[in-house]
Amino acid sequence: MTSMGTLVFGRLTEAWRGEATDFTPLLVERLDQLGSAIGVDLAAAGQSEVKTTGGRRIDIVAQVEDGTEFVIENQYGRADHDHLTRGLAYAVARRARGLVVIAEQHRDEFRALAEYLNDLAAKDSERGISVWLVEVKAVRIGESPWAPLFTTVVEPNEFVMAVIETETKTNLTSLTEFLTACDTPEIRETVTEVVKEWDAAGHKRRLGPNHLVLEARGPSKRGLRTVVTLYTDGRVFVPFLSYAGWNSGIAVEPLTTVEFRRRADALFGFNGSEQQARTAPGWLEPDRVPQLMTFCFEIAEAYSDAPASTSPTMSD
Repeated sequence: MTSMGTLVFGRLTEAWRGEATDFTPLLVERLDQLGSAIGVDLAAAGQSEVKTTGGRRIDIVAQVEDGTEFVIENQYGRADHDHLTRGLAYAVARRARGLVVIAEQHRDEFRALAEYLNDLAAKDSERGISVWLVEVKAVRIGESPWAPLFTTVVEPNEFVMAVIETETKTNLTSLTEFLTACDTPEIRETVTEVVKEWDAAGHKRRLGPNHLVLEARGPSKRGLRTVVTLYTDGRVFVPFLSYAGWNSGIAVEPLTTVEFRRRADALFGFNGSEQQARTAPGWLEPDRVPQLMTFCFEIAEAYSDAPASTSPTMSD
């Protein structure tokens, strides 16, 4: 007869001794699991332990594919005013899309405040801050390792509609428009040089609301796959999950090796844990063009050598 395990619930301190030393690093690695709980793709951990004014720190600043930020505050025990107000202040200052506060328990007054802020955000999506309150427990089966179990107790009612609205915004219509939107002349000059070399090699590109995607022919439904994405503020998005087949279902093996990741981390300044990784703003500089183009051409070559698939579910 097949045996049945017993699900054990515990306090976070039983599973991970230190909030900052143990739980926050774990959370960075499990952003996809947290994202599933709140209905947002939080695959990219931009920064952790981010300094704020007054010498305080924000636990995690995460990003989603369109480049917008989410501020994440977590704490053991019952949520307090300090974490909530610090997270809100930082989210407002950075014009973040939302604030996620994680605790073992949330007070009724905090739930009411979060619902109030979400109502305001629904009426003014440009200036409002969407708030998620998430409760977390440590769980395991028998003597297995502890795992976090996230439960969303407050979420923005209109958030899904806001996401749809963002996704349907009209893209930039020309490269000139994108270049005009670049933050500095240096970024504009760098993007111009990158595009010149990319076009000369016969590759494709497409524009989004605030970004420029470099594409290359490869196994996907459209026959094209993302290489990197450039933003007007000088950031570069490197989709490691896409290289591994997250969207298309087809992993490109040379782009999933430890050696490839090591070289990418060294070039872009990543720490090795990001799956949908973005550089710091202003990374795009003229003297980085040769290294960036070498990286992009390596991706394009790997795509062209990857085996095709007839799967009807493939995307880029």
